[in-house]
Amino acid sequence: MNWDLNDIYKGFDSKEFRDDFLEIPKLVEKMNTKNVDSFSSVAVIIRLLEDYSAKIDRLSSYSHFVYATDTANADASRFIYLLETIHAETSRVKVRLASYLAGAGDIAALSKEHGIDEYAYQLQHMAEEYNHMMTEDEEAVVAQMATTGSGAWGMLHDKLLSTLSCDYDGRTIGISECRNLAYDASPAVRKAAYEAELAAYPKIAESCAAAMNGIKGEVNFICEKQKYDHPLDRTLFDSNMTQKTLDAMFSAIDSDLQCLRDYMKLKAKKLGHKNGLPFYDMFAPMGDSGSKTYSYDEAKDFVCENFGKFSANMEKVARTAFEKDWVDVEPREGKVGGAFCGDIYAIKQFRVLLNFGGSLSDIITLAHELGHGYHSMQVMQEGILNTHYPMPMAETASTFCEMIVTNAALKTLPDNAKLQMLENSLQDSTQVILDIYSRFLFEKSVFYARKDHPLSVDELNAQMLAAQKKAYGDGLDPKNLHPYMWVIKTHYYSGSFSFYNFPYAFGHLLALGLYKIYEKDPTAFAEKYDTFLRASGKMPINESCKILGIDTESVDFWKSAIDVIKNTIKEFEGLI
Repeated sequence: MNWDLNDIYKGFDSKEFRDDFLEIPKLVEKMNTKNVDSFSSVAVIIRLLEDYSAKIDRLSSYSHFVYATDTANADASRFIYLLETIHAETSRVKVRLASYLAGAGDIAALSKEHGIDEYAYQLQHMAEEYNHMMTEDEEAVVAQMATTGSGAWGMLHDKLLSTLSCDYDGRTIGISECRNLAYDASPAVRKAAYEAELAAYPKIAESCAAAMNGIKGEVNFICEKQKYDHPLDRTLFDSNMTQKTLDAMFSAIDSDLQCLRDYMKLKAKKLGHKNGLPFYDMFAPMGDSGSKTYSYDEAKDFVCENFGKFSANMEKVARTAFEKDWVDVEPREGKVGGAFCGDIYAIKQFRVLLNFGGSLSDIITLAHELGHGYHSMQVMQEGILNTHYPMPMAETASTFCEMIVTNAALKTLPDNAKLQMLENSLQDSTQVILDIYSRFLFEKSVFYARKDHPLSVDELNAQMLAAQKKAYGDGLDPKNLHPYMWVIKTHYYSGSFSFYNFPYAFGHLLALGLYKIYEKDPTAFAEKYDTFLRASGKMPINESCKILGIDTESVDFWKSAIDVIKNTIKEFEGLI
């Protein structure tokens, strides 16, 4: 039930870890002292950067994985800080590369001439980024300061959550365990857990507000210096995504928000509520099988069986992860909440962290994270500088894998169990459209307010409630919302990537569109799909999607994806 990290390193004191750790400062020095005065020198630095990236990725992955399951581990915290400090110095060579590339001419032709044409897009992107760069010294200072600024605030937030306890039913439980009770079959348990959860947050709210203010203030300052009008502009640039794509997606969402609100009201009525769905019943299971819990072995078998219906390769990736213990399964004290997947390019592997509680939703989460792993295994066939695909694309493969598991199961389940699966699918859609929309609105309002002053806990609570009311409308009971959602969501606490919310909506809706294409011709789709995933780190989003015939700048495409959700709601309504 615990993941095995020995393939990465045997420990912080192992010879391999020490050798790699001592090597990376030398590689940074080589890159920083190399003159960038010709495209030949660019090619030399790129090869150095490949070696450096593989080593620091391995070191950093190991440190973060150890920390994720033991936030009190002093070695993990120390090496995370030291690695971030070393990595900050690479900002110097990136400024000099960008400066040269901005005036280099035909980057595609020059890249081919010097044998690095696989990275032509990355180099072009770097040239364009030069317009948003500060001086070499300023970029280096800002990067170094982030290790004791936003990076430190983010780690503090992780520690606060991993050690936060709730007083529930006369006993003390961790926050992850408490939140898992939202899926319990008993209405009394769900409500009591919700109340215990909300009662726990004031213990850490002031500290989390300080972390939020520190991070958002830092991002505002840096974006101003880098000549971005707003942090969202920087996120779109880093995501290789056009404003036209984001506008098209949100235009489609805005026009169809009510369908999910109506689903919530339908569920509320079935549960005996009159004024919309209380937050504590948002994840209430439906159907006679709602009380069923699943063992981890059942979850593994369920996922593998349905992955196999898509492709033998996808099933093989999942089984490899299980057989080689790449998954850390259960919640425990000192372990971070939520779930994630991280890859390790140097050994062509990945690791998945779960907080598995046995609900059907936990099985879908397992499929989601293994979807990230499958994506990683595809892009790791490319050069390492092409493996860092943008966040919106990161959520596409994972959501697609959710749909494989959900839709394959729906074809064989009896009505009671089918209702549960449809409900789970609609819960997911509600989260990644309505809740993500509320998070997007909240973060946007925080960035604007933070320009004037640090926000208090009361202000952050008020902004969260306002965002939830606007996004959920009459779907949620206005008297039973979640003012502390800004505390629990780790996505707000990153200085390097703001607005880590809309990528979920993008990935979910894109996956719905992809699944429609898949159903038309399953045999031909699998190979194209793998090509699409491999290309995700080496071209803009709208270009990689064209491999599968999708125009992400078209409102009609996004509307067609939302139509899939509407059809699911109709089927759910008929069963309920």
